[in-house]
Amino acid sequence: MSCFKSKKYEIIPTEAYKIFRNCSGCGRKNVYYSTEKIRINANGKQIDVWLIYQCQKCKHTYNLPIYSRVDRNELDPSEYQALLKNDHQIANKYGINRKIFQKNDAVIFEEPAYLLKEIGNSIKENTIEFFNPHKIRVRYDRLIAECSGISRSQAKKLLESGVLTVIGLSDIQRVFAYSPMHLYPQWQTNL
Repeated sequence: MSCFKSKKYEIIPTEAYKIFRNCSGCGRKNVYYSTEKIRINANGKQIDVWLIYQCQKCKHTYNLPIYSRVDRNELDPSEYQALLKNDHQIANKYGINRKIFQKNDAVIFEEPAYLLKEIGNSIKENTIEFFNPHKIRVRYDRLIAECSGISRSQAKKLLESGVLTVIGLSDIQRVFAYSPMHLYPQWQTNL
């Protein structure tokens, strides 16, 4: 009996990226975390939008630009209302958008914590699919271990020995195939 089942999983971040930057309050570089709050400044129809970050040590704040001098009519009306209401979900949406950090030259301190959610059965037989829509950098041996109930070293050995192989690869998806005939005996003798 195999410890693997043909399933699909999604990697869902549970927090925003933490950033590493100079803190004028501490006088040195520190880790900043998202307060999950939005700041908006309007000048006529032009708006600026920031995600507020805070130093872990002294609570000094930094405003990470999301939009600069954008006509509010260019934004989706529901998004604009969510920004005005300081909606928690919209703050999280921006807090895990890697492009915003790259655009602002923000140094990401560490990848966010995540939840591995089973989203159904894989269409392909004998495969495990991982969807990573937020492009979180995560070790796939860790995901395989987590979804199959084996240790990370065992998952790594299965990948190195070819029992598990990558058959699909993209920015947001990775598909691993396994052979049920070879999985159990090889797993028992090699691990």
